[in-house]
Amino acid sequence: MKLAAERRASLRLPIETFLLFAFEDERSPAGRWAPPAAALEKSYAEAARNEDFKGKEKSVLVFYPADGRPALRVVVVGLGKRPKFDGEKLRRAAGQAANRIKSLRGGDVTVVPPDESGRNVSLADQAQAVTEGVLLALYEFTKYKSKLNGAVHRIDRLRFVAESPAEAQAMEKSAERGRIFAEATCLARNLVNEPPSVCTPRFLAAEAARAVRGERSMSIRVFDETQAKRLGMGGLLGVSAGSAEPPRFVHLSYRAAGAKKTVAIIGKGITFDSGGLCLKPADGMLNMKNDMSGAACVIGIFRALRELKPRIHVHGVFAATENMPGGSAYKTRDVLRAMNGKTMEIVNTDAEGRLVLSDALSYASKLKPDIAVDVATLTGACVVALGPEVSGVFGTDQDLVNGLIASGRAAGEKIWQLPLVEDYWDMIKSDVA
Repeated sequence: MKLAAERRASLRLPIETFLLFAFEDERSPAGRWAPPAAALEKSYAEAARNEDFKGKEKSVLVFYPADGRPALRVVVVGLGKRPKFDGEKLRRAAGQAANRIKSLRGGDVTVVPPDESGRNVSLADQAQAVTEGVLLALYEFTKYKSKLNGAVHRIDRLRFVAESPAEAQAMEKSAERGRIFAEATCLARNLVNEPPSVCTPRFLAAEAARAVRGERSMSIRVFDETQAKRLGMGGLLGVSAGSAEPPRFVHLSYRAAGAKKTVAIIGKGITFDSGGLCLKPADGMLNMKNDMSGAACVIGIFRALRELKPRIHVHGVFAATENMPGGSAYKTRDVLRAMNGKTMEIVNTDAEGRLVLSDALSYASKLKPDIAVDVATLTGACVVALGPEVSGVFGTDQDLVNGLIASGRAAGEKIWQLPLVEDYWDMIKSDVA
């Protein structure tokens, strides 16, 4: 999808599809060029009245101006109350618009940012939010479809209306940033959506190599089971023992000239989790191909780093294996030794994530990063505590935790801090390990 920003005066009329946004109970769509003419104002008022459109969240209005000007088609999406407007509401509204426009075959779309003052969200950030919303909404995983559900329509071009050359440049740059973020997210989605018989540890390692291939600032090291044993990765090797698929340990690196800080991103890479000998019930096992989402996130981040090129060093680390109940599987009351020498007594083989992460975190700590962030689908207990829409975060660096929460808020990802209470340490002590 092509991205552009143009000054209002240079736009060629008629526009194919005009995308506007409306705040609840306001008489006109929002934005400095919405609507741009009395005729369009009249058409909007009539269409809104006929469809009982009032700008509420999740509502969409489509109408066709009688004279075809300034657009052949106008799509207006509700944003709800103006005081509650933020980037996530705009991102979601843009996604709703994309799904509607796709069904209408509106391939060339011109967008007016809704918050004309940029008071709540800067105009540049609005361009990024709209781009992310559109691209994420258009995502489909069709690789294994024998027959597509209807014709595939695309949005070929997304154009933002600006008032000045400087504003157009800023919006176009932010829209490109939104594209990078969305494409990295879609790469991670593709990996998660692959069947577990395809997305094995070796496949995941190969995809990581693909993400950095040809980029001089990036490198990758992949450790097989023999090398993992040499490094003392007892957590990873213990979990992998019951699977016919060999494990892989992956270390991605991005190095930037002049960087003064180093960040490590660590991901959980269980490509299928049966629960091991503590076998999950069938329903609980259904989506356990998703248990490598943390590793997919690491790969997606490195896909984005290729274009973002921040001035920091970044290490991406993940341990990939299946957790299966084969004849050689690890057992309850076994004792495994992590890479850092710590021993761990097994109480439940379905708590495998913390075992592979013990090796991944141990390895990452040897790289001496300034910041380490571990991303994992670690436990269903977090879903019980916070529900399906909120991620939990534990941390020993409160400034970092606050930064992650704030970044999540800006990106539309809800994060809630959970406690690390010293009194709980006694609950994880073993008599034998």
